[in-house]
Amino acid sequence: MDQETLMNAVNPLISKCQIASSTGILDLNDSQLTEIPDEVFNFMSNAGTEIKHCDLSGNLMEEIQPKLALDFKFITTHNLLATLPKEIGNLRALESLNISCNYLFELPDVVFKLPHLIYLYAQDNFITEIDVEKPIESDNLALVDLRYNTLEPEFLRKLMNTPTTFRLVLNDADMTENDFDDDDDQDDDDGFIKN
Repeated sequence: MDQETLMNAVNPLISKCQIASSTGILDLNDSQLTEIPDEVFNFMSNAGTEIKHCDLSGNLMEEIQPKLALDFKFITTHNLLATLPKEIGNLRALESLNISCNYLFELPDVVFKLPHLIYLYAQDNFITEIDVEKPIESDNLALVDLRYNTLEPEFLRKLMNTPTTFRLVLNDADMTENDFDDDDDQDDDDGFIKN
């Protein structure tokens, strides 16, 4: 067994980093990580390849280190996160943020400061409401998915009367015929969508 094969067998993150250098996708999914090792940051800063997508799903992380704020367009993280570092706001090119299946009780303020964000997936957290008055810096935001959260009924009523420039996906169970009057709202197989 040559030295490189031996290193890959000992540390599977090395092979994942090598694959990322050819695909542009850093897939650290199900790597049992409690944090992102410095070796991964070193690789990303010296890769010579543009890494645009980082998948951190299925790990044991309770926080994301602030130095993750690199030039990603897509981040997926299904972990044990209770918040996001404010440095995520430095990801000026971020288009898709999937923070589903974490322990978020509110949408972190930083998500509203991402100027190119198009898709925000925040399903299956513990979010009870979001500040609908808060300015959203992205003119491109097309979808916010809040299914499987614990949204308060009063917040849902307020939300249904608040105009949005993006599609909002909620649980069908959260909505009844009396909760909305807008003909642009619709049910589909994936949940209630407020246009």
